[in-house]
Amino acid sequence: MNDYETYTKEKLIKELESLKRLHRELLLTFQETEKLEFGWTGNLGQWFWDFTTNEVTFNPLKATTLGYLKEDLPEKVPFQFFTEKIHEDEYESVMDQMQKHLSGETPVWEVKYRIQAIDGSWKVYRDRGKVTERDEKGNPLFLKGIVFDVTEEEAERDQLMLKNTTLKIKIKIDSLTSLYTRPAILLELGKRINKSKETNQRFSLMFLRVDTISQYEEGFSSIMNDENLKEMGDLIASSINKESAAGRYRDNIFMLVLEHISLEEAEVLSETLRKKAQHSFLSISKKLVVSAGISTYCPTKTASELIEETAEKLLAAQRQGGNKTVI
Repeated sequence: MNDYETYTKEKLIKELESLKRLHRELLLTFQETEKLEFGWTGNLGQWFWDFTTNEVTFNPLKATTLGYLKEDLPEKVPFQFFTEKIHEDEYESVMDQMQKHLSGETPVWEVKYRIQAIDGSWKVYRDRGKVTERDEKGNPLFLKGIVFDVTEEEAERDQLMLKNTTLKIKIKIDSLTSLYTRPAILLELGKRINKSKETNQRFSLMFLRVDTISQYEEGFSSIMNDENLKEMGDLIASSINKESAAGRYRDNIFMLVLEHISLEEAEVLSETLRKKAQHSFLSISKKLVVSAGISTYCPTKTASELIEETAEKLLAAQRQGGNKTVI
């Protein structure tokens, strides 16, 4: 190699080193500016992916949030450095969406995934990117995007969903008897009525009242009263078929919506419940006395008419001294 070639080579090396330094300084400046311009919660900054070299340039926050220090990273970070840490349940879906964008099927790549930190914990990232340059054949050359850490946001969402689920259960399920609440059992009745109108299939409605609850409250306090209502709820739940529904209609009155049960079968069920209730609950001497009224629904009746008819039968049973079923 002659002196000119040596000089030219050294000059090129110096220029390359100078460009690298400039690149580093520009990148640092950009990252600092990025913090000011994109100071949104969870923002981890932008990333750039040279598809031809498979090298990713990114804001250090994307790695440090996962617990990686600068010395933990390879000199040139490949695309797989992050993707191989995506949760296995989401990896295939994320890669599929990425491939669809790379091939031009979708305008952007936008995904949310769990990614494992260096300590084994999981973060949730929301990532959005786009091919910014393609060759003459449409193959990707360069991509850029932005990534957010939404771990806390997802945790808050999960907690909110749990609270909503708990609230729905409280609205739907009576805490004392574990049967439906009044609004929920009325909704179930409405569903059966709509179904009956479509299929012309009849069902039975039962009102069941524990007549001796007030006596228990006077002699044993309201705590014993609650325990007996709870056991009555358990007895009802274990006695009806899975297509039927039961709820606490009001205080010591239960509503049973009995699907695939004829009037005669409903009467047999009522008598079974009445006799079982006469056995001492909680090993005390007094016995529960139960009255019931039963009606069968047909499409000519409204819900109000069916409820009123059944309530009248329950009232008739009470007027006759209770401890009986009227159909």
